[in-house]
Amino acid sequence: MPTKNSKPAPTKSKKASPIKPKFLDTLRVPGMSPAFEGYDGGIALWLLTRGLTVTVDKNWPAKPGDKIQVLAIVGMKVLAEKTLEPGEEDRNSFSFAISDSDLPDGDLILGYKVFYGGGPSNDLSYPLTLMVKRTLPAGEDKEHTIPGHSALKFSISDTEIREIQAGRGVTLIFEPYPDMHRLDRIECQFGNLLIPSKQVAGVGLSTEIKINRDQIISIGNGTNRLVSFQVVDAVRNVSTPRSRNIPVLVDVGSANFAAPIFATQNFPGLIDLESLNGGPLHMQCFTYPWEGPLGYTYFVTYRGYPKQGGVVLHEEYIPIKAAGRPHDFFVPHDKVRAVAGGKVEISFILFQGLTIVGYSKIASAAVQDAIIRLLPPFFVRYTSHVVNPIPTGGAAVEIPWYAWRRPTDKIMLLMRYVVPGSHDLILYDDLFEVGQVPENVPIRRLIEHEDLLRFNGTKPELYYVYEPENILARSTSLNESLRQEVQIGAPGGR
Repeated sequence: MPTKNSKPAPTKSKKASPIKPKFLDTLRVPGMSPAFEGYDGGIALWLLTRGLTVTVDKNWPAKPGDKIQVLAIVGMKVLAEKTLEPGEEDRNSFSFAISDSDLPDGDLILGYKVFYGGGPSNDLSYPLTLMVKRTLPAGEDKEHTIPGHSALKFSISDTEIREIQAGRGVTLIFEPYPDMHRLDRIECQFGNLLIPSKQVAGVGLSTEIKINRDQIISIGNGTNRLVSFQVVDAVRNVSTPRSRNIPVLVDVGSANFAAPIFATQNFPGLIDLESLNGGPLHMQCFTYPWEGPLGYTYFVTYRGYPKQGGVVLHEEYIPIKAAGRPHDFFVPHDKVRAVAGGKVEISFILFQGLTIVGYSKIASAAVQDAIIRLLPPFFVRYTSHVVNPIPTGGAAVEIPWYAWRRPTDKIMLLMRYVVPGSHDLILYDDLFEVGQVPENVPIRRLIEHEDLLRFNGTKPELYYVYEPENILARSTSLNESLRQEVQIGAPGGR
């Protein structure tokens, strides 16, 4: 027994491990929705159609023999794995295709482990907390004979809006719908006004949105101003199709000329693409001789609102050559077809020289729905889609112009190849903002020689995904181009 002055026996100090365990960077999922309440992001249905793409960015001193395992952290289930071959340690990232059947609906926490040299020594990544959601807001439309989603119902307090109604404001009431989620948001468009989205009041509850006089003035005057909405959930799934349109008369402010006239319209309020038969949309502007005398000029504006989001614009100055006679305005067919499933609006400003005389009311019409897909990108100078031999200076890819393109659109150019019999994925991705590219001019991007070499001997898919500004909804038909299979290098060159 130790005495009062005795010292405890010296203990052997614990030797510190020369290698401290650490957390690696989180993996990333191209196309996932931004972070929201309690989640780092969301996985929408459209991301699962050909297997979920996940990417591990190299953030360790990689060596041949290192093994990467992609994991569902809860239960530590291995979803995909890869052992680095000699030369692969120089890559900046490693991508995998996760089978849809391996991913549950609801909460999913993804991560990865790196086993150094394939041995027991390993590090784990920080987790990525996701919500996987396969159901669309409002579910499937069960009534295809009537335009608009049959389960998306709403009402408006006033279908004729003049000064009195505008002064007190107008209320839109959106009814509950199937597959409702408390984080769903209502995206409503009234004429050319995209009302700021609003989170639903709660599951099973109606949601109200009130618009004020300033917003009503921005809608513009017309006898057929169309109102419709869609629902976007937290992971960016969107109700498909939108709701029906409700026509509203708006007469507030200073529009003092009659709206342009649809000269080719078999059904009031609807543009039938089949009736156009590939031809332009024919509009006519009219003013009385005392309103628009000889020498005055119409500045006519066509705005098309595609279901994909964005705006298709066509403008023209038309001098008045005969007072009191209709003057023709033609909208090219491709700018009308681009709006299939959406709506169009046409109006004019009357000028005397450089002086504005007045504004017209707005003519509106819905456009018959049709499947409109973004055209696939392609390699310039390789008309057969075979890039062989692989050029040392890289190869240019052309992304075709689409009618609703805007400078603020973000585009991700992708080339993707799943190695047969594995989850291993060869992926090239290039994210950029469109910027100031002239109308009707395609965009070109260069894929460097070293990036092409990774696909040598394979047949990857070349495509792109576009993301418009201020539009939440995402789906394959809205945001993803058609895919073009290409041959890189000689077949079997891997």
